Amino acid sequence: MIRNQSSMELFRKFTSQFLIDLRELEGDYRVSNLQSDKQHSILTLVVAAIGIFFMFRVDMLLFGNNPDLLWRMVFYRGCFVLFTALVIYAVIKTEKVRVFDRLIFGWLSVTLFVVLLFNFTRPANYLSTTFDIIVIFAVYVLSPIKLKDNIFLAISFSIGTVYIDLFLKSGVSPVALNVAVASQIIVHVLGLEAALQLQSYRRRSYKAYIEEKDAREMVAYLANIDPLTKSLTRRHFFSMAESEFQRFKRYHRPLSVLIIDADHFKNINDTHGHHAGDIVLRSLSLSAMEQKRAQDTFGRLGGEEFGLLMPETTLEQAHVVAERIQKTWEQSPVNLDGELIHSTVSIGLAEALPEDRSFDEVLRRADQMLYKAKDAGRNRVVME
Repeated sequence: MIRNQSSMELFRKFTSQFLIDLRELEGDYRVSNLQSDKQHSILTLVVAAIGIFFMFRVDMLLFGNNPDLLWRMVFYRGCFVLFTALVIYAVIKTEKVRVFDRLIFGWLSVTLFVVLLFNFTRPANYLSTTFDIIVIFAVYVLSPIKLKDNIFLAISFSIGTVYIDLFLKSGVSPVALNVAVASQIIVHVLGLEAALQLQSYRRRSYKAYIEEKDAREMVAYLANIDPLTKSLTRRHFFSMAESEFQRFKRYHRPLSVLIIDADHFKNINDTHGHHAGDIVLRSLSLSAMEQKRAQDTFGRLGGEEFGLLMPETTLEQAHVVAERIQKTWEQSPVNLDGELIHSTVSIGLAEALPEDRSFDEVLRRADQMLYKAKDAGRNRVVME
């Protein structure tokens, strides 16, 4: 067991010199390529089945004078074609990488074993070196399963063919045998190099795709996030609000909106400076986002004014959240270089009504409630 683990570790170290280690992306890489691997594998299986079947012409040349053996070969080849058809059907149906790998590994194992059995039927002085090295190279280059599995299958097949050529064939010149063995070694080197090149290219391409995708997502995220307060920008907030309003109109589900405004914010800027004002705004934004639910949308409407969109929420339920935001912020002074800056908020609250024609009408009523909160002395919540 320990020896097997050390062998695997040596194999990983060897391949890591040539293959990009995708680490936690390995599973995603295989899943993203599954459909492509399935299409290529199906094509390979179809070509292999056709090739095996049309080897019947070779059988006629070799066994034309032995009808019984000839028909047995036809039967065996027909069974192989049927087996390949069943594997193709299973590959088409599967959506799991592990099942796909097992199907291809099983088909390759059976195919290579069948090819070795066919070699037993060949005349004692007949070598199939050309066909054998094509098979080995195809395993390295065309098989989509793990590289270590391909190496295992190719070497196992090579050992089998070399054994047959050296010990079960007779009347073959030593030169031809040496050429056959040398061809096996050369094709393994070339096949392994080609497999490493192909898999490295695919991995680099996938990694570049993921990095580009992450970069695009980051750009989109930054475009939608206010850099100072880490809340949504006004544009993105209204985009989300319009979607929620259309859902409200379609399904008649409750929808409420809060407008939160920092009280006497100009005094904070004048007294403590704009840097302090920025810190207060950021703290207010983070404090409000801690009180909202996952399905709520919070964004900066402009200046010291924020909006909180609350789907599936009645006016009374939204009032509870609004009061929690107001009281939490009142009790959370901002510490600026040891100096505590106290601040309060006024909140206006409105609920979407069936007669509302747009989200702007809901927001306008919430804004009116905000001004009522300001006129009533600030540091309070006012709803319709």
